[in-house]
Amino acid sequence: MRNSQIPLQPSTLFSHDYLKASSHREQALCGNVEGWGPLSPDRFDFTPCFLDVWVSVVAAGGVLGGAAAIYYLLNYRPSQPVKKNWHFFAKLVRHSTIPPSIMSK
Repeated sequence: MRNSQIPLQPSTLFSHDYLKASSHREQALCGNVEGWGPLSPDRFDFTPCFLDVWVSVVAAGGVLGGAAAIYYLLNYRPSQPVKKNWHFFAKLVRHSTIPPSIMSK
């Protein structure tokens, strides 16, 4: 460790330029000064580039799994009959107004 840390003592927020990008990249596809890691030389933590890999893997898995679920539902499940009366259209209107009302707060 470059600067020794005392356990259970609070440190400053984003100490050691945690999210600082370097002007020149020492390693491919990683702009952080700590590099790929996996362990940070300054903190008792993983490096941001190492964490980004796992976040990206989970996100890609979600996209692929969601695409597979949509494919399965469209091709292998029969569509359900739905009565298109006033109740159906009232729910459509209500659900279309929920996202704007949440984002306006």
